[in-house]
Amino acid sequence: MSFFRQPVSAYRDFQIVFTLLTLNFAIPTLGYVFAPELAAEQFRALNLSLGGADYSVPEASSHFWRYLGAANVGTLAFMCMLLQLDLDRFAPVLVPLCFMKGLAATLWLAGYLEHPEWPAFLAAAVLDYATTFAFAFFARRAQRALVRDPVARLVPRPLGRA
Repeated sequence: MSFFRQPVSAYRDFQIVFTLLTLNFAIPTLGYVFAPELAAEQFRALNLSLGGADYSVPEASSHFWRYLGAANVGTLAFMCMLLQLDLDRFAPVLVPLCFMKGLAATLWLAGYLEHPEWPAFLAAAVLDYATTFAFAFFARRAQRALVRDPVARLVPRPLGRA
């Protein structure tokens, strides 16, 4: 059975979105560890393109925050991957996933309110709130669809299904 023609389209959509989200977190994790200056420069360039002041905080030189950020983003990738592997079995992971990303969004928003000269903080808040919504929307929608059709042949097949 083809991935795109499977009987539960909500599950297919969930797999597509969560693949993108997993990669969205896994790839930057490596960048934060091995090329932090690239991430810092991208943030600086985004802020300038949004009309903000130059962001000259030396983020890339902080091993402490860099490793902590990489661990957090790596954890987001891991949680997304767990949900992809078996949505039913790992459904409780959705709560800390949404909490972690929602808290990050709120902190970005607070940072922007404190420093409106850095509009990239607001852009990050909007993106993180949208990501949190996507986590909840696509995972819950797929869960509901699987309850309605529990014997569907899924591609990829969840770990817990024969």
